[in-house]
Amino acid sequence: MTSETINCSTLPSTRDDLFLGIDVGGTNVKLGLVDASGIVHAKAVLATLDLVTPERVCSAAIAFADRVLSSSECSKFHLAGIGLAVPGVLDSQEAVLREVVNLPEWRGKRLQDILDQTRDLPSVVVNDANSAAYAEHALRSLGNKSLALLTLGTGIGCGLVMKGFPYGGDHGCAGELGHIKIRFGKDALPCTCGKKGCLEAYAGSKGVIHQLHSLAKISNNAEVESLTATNSITPLDITARAKRGCGLCNKVIDQTAEYLGQAIGQMAQVIDPAVVLLGGAMTFGGSESKVGQRFLAIVKSTIIATTLEEVGSNLQVEFASLGNDAGVIGAAMVAQQVIPS
Repeated sequence: MTSETINCSTLPSTRDDLFLGIDVGGTNVKLGLVDASGIVHAKAVLATLDLVTPERVCSAAIAFADRVLSSSECSKFHLAGIGLAVPGVLDSQEAVLREVVNLPEWRGKRLQDILDQTRDLPSVVVNDANSAAYAEHALRSLGNKSLALLTLGTGIGCGLVMKGFPYGGDHGCAGELGHIKIRFGKDALPCTCGKKGCLEAYAGSKGVIHQLHSLAKISNNAEVESLTATNSITPLDITARAKRGCGLCNKVIDQTAEYLGQAIGQMAQVIDPAVVLLGGAMTFGGSESKVGQRFLAIVKSTIIATTLEEVGSNLQVEFASLGNDAGVIGAAMVAQQVIPS
């Protein structure tokens, strides 16, 4: 186990239910015991490669919960439900992963059955992006309103909460905003999905670095070009250089914001959500940075410029708040919804 923290002492004495959230990634599995209000009172991180299969992950997660709840600090509380958040294309009707990267042992298995066999408790399987979106939705007390959460990194994911519930679509592919087309024609950039012109090819981390390399070459900026050529520059470097006044880096960030704004505008024109959130490593400093604030402002202005007035002017766009805990919190909070009333 990589890390573990416990803090049950702050739980209200009048409430004794905790929910286990399991957030599975290609590198780590994050675990959390979460109360009904979304507060994490115990959490742990395990290495995915040490566990490999869904059976072993679920067993390790239950062992963590049992260990915490048997401690003197937490003994008055009990486990009321389990939520499992998984990446990839999830068939929500069958609780089966149809497509997933880096988790070959998970593909095609009936994950709901595995959860049920691990512990006889109310449980649910949910897509990880939708899980994180649900946590952010609950944090904002949005009720029946809809929300989209974009995770910006190497790829671009999008979790959806529609009318107050996580939404994966009929085939588990709802919210695949990273593969919406923003460019067409022979010059459109290739994407990892095998198609061309996808948002991810332009606004994912590799696409942003590609943009910087192209601009550096055109402008004869030897310093930036040498960094991109040796793969030694990262989005964090681009943010840091932009803060120091690098014109090329600021131009790339602004262009990335326009690409995102165009794609979000298309999505908003179709589903008309109340809120869109931006999270992940590619927010260029987020609300704590002037670069991040300008990035968000350009996203907003591009949405308004490319949508009907009633769509763009009413859409609330801001940075996500829960960071790495969102998936665990969301999984646990979705599990609360399957408790019999």
